[in-house]
Amino acid sequence: PAICVEAAAMILCLACGYRIHSSVKSLPAGIGSLGIPTFRNLTPQYRLEQRITAAVLKEFSIRTRMPVSSRSTDVDVVLVGEIRNAISSPVTFGTDTFGSAFLVTVQVSVKLVRVKDSTVLWENNDFLFRERYVLPSRVHDFFSEEGPALERLSREFAASLASTVLSR
Repeated sequence: PAICVEAAAMILCLACGYRIHSSVKSLPAGIGSLGIPTFRNLTPQYRLEQRITAAVLKEFSIRTRMPVSSRSTDVDVVLVGEIRNAISSPVTFGTDTFGSAFLVTVQVSVKLVRVKDSTVLWENNDFLFRERYVLPSRVHDFFSEEGPALERLSREFAASLASTVLSR
């Protein structure tokens, strides 16, 4: 009976025109397209800029109702990013002196710029993001977890960046 009541209430709400508030947002009026060129990588971390840029492109494509591209031309606004630092630091140690758990920290500078007049609409020069990963304790099971940790960090960074920019 309780399930029937909940189902009836849901059907009634939908019939009355109530909708769940969408997570899709839009940028200010007059902005119809967004460009997100590949972030600049100032770190020695291989292909980090590609991972982060791909995640940011995907997140903004999902969360906005406007065309999002990897171009910086023929768009109304451009999201420019620069990866300034990427550090992997041990946070716990195993039985020897080698780290068994690490924390990857990435520092990114990001700004949203209107193309027609170069006005900075939003900026954060010190966007920090962290992800923890653990190394297997047995040598024959060894698989570097840094790559998967950077993938997770990229997705979470992109979600946080999109939420911050779109709710400003």
